Amino acid sequence: MSTAPSAPTNSARWTVAAFVPAAVVAAWQAHWPWPFFSDDAFVSLRYAERLLDGNGLTWTAGERVEGYSNLAWVLACAALGALGIDLVTAARLLGAACTAAALWAVARALRPRTGHEAAIAAAATMLVASSGTVMAWTLGGLEGPMVMACLAFGFAALVRANADDADPARWPVATLFRCGLPFALACWTRPDAPLWAAIVGTMLGLAARRAGVRTAVATLVWFAMPSAIAFAAQLAFRVAYYGEWVPNTAYVKAQFDPGSGAQGLEYVASALRTSPGLTWPALAGAAVLILRARTRLVGAMLAAPVAAWLVYLAVIGGDHFPGRRLLHGALAPMALLGALGCRELCGGRKGLVAAGTLLLAAFGAVAVYVSRTDDKFVEPKYETWEWRGKVVGEALHRAFADAQPRLAVDSAGVVPFYSRLPALDMLGLCDRTIARAPFRPWLLDIKARGVLPLPPGHLRGDGEHVMSCKPDLILMGTPPGLPLPVFVSALEFESDPRFLFGYRCVLLDLGEHELASGSREPIVAPLWTALHGKVGLRASAERVEAPAWLFGSLRLRRPVMLHHLAPPPDTDEGRSIAAEVQRIVGWMAAREAVAVPGADALLELELRAPSAEFEAPLPAGTWRARAEPADAAVRILGTTPGASTIVADGVADVTIVVERTSASSLPARVRRVVFERER
Repeated sequence: MSTAPSAPTNSARWTVAAFVPAAVVAAWQAHWPWPFFSDDAFVSLRYAERLLDGNGLTWTAGERVEGYSNLAWVLACAALGALGIDLVTAARLLGAACTAAALWAVARALRPRTGHEAAIAAAATMLVASSGTVMAWTLGGLEGPMVMACLAFGFAALVRANADDADPARWPVATLFRCGLPFALACWTRPDAPLWAAIVGTMLGLAARRAGVRTAVATLVWFAMPSAIAFAAQLAFRVAYYGEWVPNTAYVKAQFDPGSGAQGLEYVASALRTSPGLTWPALAGAAVLILRARTRLVGAMLAAPVAAWLVYLAVIGGDHFPGRRLLHGALAPMALLGALGCRELCGGRKGLVAAGTLLLAAFGAVAVYVSRTDDKFVEPKYETWEWRGKVVGEALHRAFADAQPRLAVDSAGVVPFYSRLPALDMLGLCDRTIARAPFRPWLLDIKARGVLPLPPGHLRGDGEHVMSCKPDLILMGTPPGLPLPVFVSALEFESDPRFLFGYRCVLLDLGEHELASGSREPIVAPLWTALHGKVGLRASAERVEAPAWLFGSLRLRRPVMLHHLAPPPDTDEGRSIAAEVQRIVGWMAAREAVAVPGADALLELELRAPSAEFEAPLPAGTWRARAEPADAAVRILGTTPGASTIVADGVADVTIVVERTSASSLPARVRRVVFERER
């Protein structure tokens, strides 16, 4: 004789039924922006990689700097990497698993025991799965999915506890502590996550105040205790390991910008406007729940922290990333507000349940449409420059793994990760000095003129500091890079004599490569190289070796960008700048002499024009030059016409020419040019 399945078994089955359609939609959504993977995700993976290599939680050799803001994410990626999983794959797997876990938590929060209840639960999970934020960031490499999963489990536990007993004053200590645990993990995932625990704890304490102040305080304390312990533990680690009270990223992002308030309000307004699948059901659900006494607590527990989070986003100026990633934490509570409001209105009436479910499903369909048409949600699909950076980074690793030059970058993620070279972050996320550099007043003039967008987190810089660190290689802008400065540090050192006289821009031509998107693109990187760094000239009393790929390189003759405040074009200064820009553009387009990887991956000069020049800072004396390898189809011309004898006075640079021996021959390849003193 068969027996009816138990209520828990029924609930599990209906939870699965509510979860599966949303998981399918989330997978379908997440594949759409492929192969998007954020540059900042590579910053976290560089920390994970160095941890696995035994270098600790560091971004580069030298001073320890906490340039990440997602400790739990970094450690989880490292754990998967320790199993032999490629770190990029590990981050994608972790994002997919966290998104699936969040959907499961939302479905389970509603405890569906019938088909109609499962339909409402499925609608709630669908609202999350159909959002543009989930679409952009499930496989995007950053910690958003983990934040969403932590908060989804936390809010789900609160909803279930409230369903058992609407008075938190009667909740057992174990229940309060258990509800607080997911919020504690969120505190290790993002440094601003304690805000969620603080607001929820306040709501619980206020709800329990009728049982007395002691009970209210105890309710707040037991719920907040896991988050407080997690916060204190990470703070103790930060102070002991990094010698700081806040992460280095906080100095970079907490910067003075008079326009940040308006920018933040616009960020929040546009986020709500372009997330109709969550915004309107959440608003309606919050109104229904809060207006009814028996559901007021659950409504407040879900709505108040979401409102506080949106205010916080407005205050900090929003976020420049595509896909509105900072909405991740709000997705689960907003979906639960919509679903609980719908269930409260419908009660046990099947027709209304069906109508409400269809309405929520319609909002989900609208969300899918918006996520594929709104600019900020569509942007990840066409952001492929990270994969160009992968090509550049891998080439630099192969070429300079032995020399280990220091690489200064504006984009601290993909190129440092794949190059595995010592690095300097010119925007300051991973550099303590730059993160604390004072705000430059001339940035306000740039913003007022609308010459250059200034996204949050990109306003720090210190050109003096960068030059004092003597980087061997400098890559400006986003990969594959630009020959002229964009951000503060490079804008400042373009007028520094140490840069003007000590660096040359080389075109690193890596040929066509198939990117992760499947397209084939030519990759050419303008790479500034120090003449006297680890990969520049090597000099002794009797011999000077010059990398041949420095021939045909560009020397900046004068400051060009001038903090993006160029003089009027009809002035002498304006005409001088215009002429220099035209020279640089022409040099970039001609590609007459480029650096290319040789058969052993080391860089060589590929001379495509009949000749190329190099202004060499040779010591005083008479030198004879020769090319290596000896069979290279070139000759070196010095100060004696038609000969390779060079006379240097040691005061000014000497112009040396490398010339093809036959104008009709194929591009010549040269590894180095050697100067030997004549006796």
